[in-house]
Amino acid sequence: MRYELKLHRLTFGILACILAIFVALLFEMGPAVADQHLEVITSFIVLVLAATAFGFMGMVEGIVALQFGRKHRRELLSYLLLGLITLGCGLYLTISNTVRVQTVALIAAPHAFLFGIGQLRLAWHLERHKPIQEGLIVGGLLEILMGLALIRGYHLSTEGVVTLLAYVAIISTLQLLPLVLYWHKPNS
Repeated sequence: MRYELKLHRLTFGILACILAIFVALLFEMGPAVADQHLEVITSFIVLVLAATAFGFMGMVEGIVALQFGRKHRRELLSYLLLGLITLGCGLYLTISNTVRVQTVALIAAPHAFLFGIGQLRLAWHLERHKPIQEGLIVGGLLEILMGLALIRGYHLSTEGVVTLLAYVAIISTLQLLPLVLYWHKPNS
C-alpha cells in the first residue's frame, strides 16, 4: 500500500514540476504573447513546450505503470492507458502541421476531466476523512470546470488561450501539491 502511494506521489510530483515549469516559461514569455508581430513565434514556443510536457509525462506514466505490475491491474492499465494517450497527444502536437495554440487547449481538456474524475473517485474512498474528502470533491469539480473552460478556449485569441492555459496549470499544480506533500504517519 505504501509503495503504491509512493508511486502515485512520484507521478503527481513530476506532473506538478512540469506544470510549474510550463507556467514559469509562459510568464517569461508574457510580453511576447501580447505582441501581434511575435504571435507566431510565441505560438510555436507554446506548442513545443506543450508537446514536450505531454511527451515527457506520457513516458513517466508508462514507466510508473510498469512499476505497479500485474498485482495491481487497475493501476497498471489506468497508467498505461493514460501514458499512451498523453504520449499520443505530445506526438500529435509534434508532427501535425495544422496545430495552433487553441488545439493545445482542446488536447489539455480531457486531461483536466480525467484529473477531476480521479479526484472525485479518490474522495469516494475517504469517507472517514471528511476535510480531505471535501477538498477532493471541490478540487475535482473545479478541474472538470477547467476542462470545460479549455474546450471553450478554442474560440479565444492566442493571448487568451495562453493565459487560460497558465491559469489551469497553476490551479492544477496547487491541487497536486497537497497530494504530493501528504505525509502518512505509520501506526506506532
